Amino acid sequence: MIKSIFLTAMISLVSFSATAQDPNRQNLTSPGLIYAFDLNDNSIIGTPYIENDFMPGKISADKDGKLFSLRYNAFSDVMEIKKDNNDIEALNKDLLNVTITFSKANKAYRAYNYIDSDTNNGKRGYFVVLTDASIEKPLLAKEIISFTEKKKAASSYAKTKPAQYKRKSDVYYTLNDKGIAIEIPSKKKEIAKTFPKHSKEILSFIKSNKIKTSKKEDLIKLVNYINTL
Repeated sequence: MIKSIFLTAMISLVSFSATAQDPNRQNLTSPGLIYAFDLNDNSIIGTPYIENDFMPGKISADKDGKLFSLRYNAFSDVMEIKKDNNDIEALNKDLLNVTITFSKANKAYRAYNYIDSDTNNGKRGYFVVLTDASIEKPLLAKEIISFTEKKKAASSYAKTKPAQYKRKSDVYYTLNDKGIAIEIPSKKKEIAKTFPKHSKEILSFIKSNKIKTSKKEDLIKLVNYINTL
């Protein structure tokens, strides 16, 4: 079982200068999963997980096609693996081109280097792949869960606000020419500017197909079109 539940270290950020690892040469997991929250604190509202329960899933780097018990910690951006002895480890996020597939949920994840849209810093993290992962510019969704610390009551007339995890709206990304995931702008003209070689065609496609950038289905249609240019 997990023993270190009060450790304050967060996940390590992977700079773009570090090379992601070949899955054929590296370990599948990173032992010693570290948490920045108390798993036994029932006063916390919400959950850091997209799904609380471990679910069966396949990892493409495992050539035997084994079913693993997996769950995604969106707050810490860690894919957890529950082993046969109930120990929990983290999937090695540095592995290249590894797909984690949850067949029951019809959902697939991959880790990419990306530019964080809030901090503009380079990170490495997991995305839900919404199109064919093999295309040059797939549509990716970043699932986000935020955490708010407990806020003590300022006076006897106020109430203490418990700590809380909150699921936020997904942020959509695609890959730039360097293979780094960048956020897809919400404004149509800004999307076209993201691909300057084909900006006119993209803007025309958006207008003629009445693409709404807030709709996942429309973005899938748009990204699939961009990959034909």
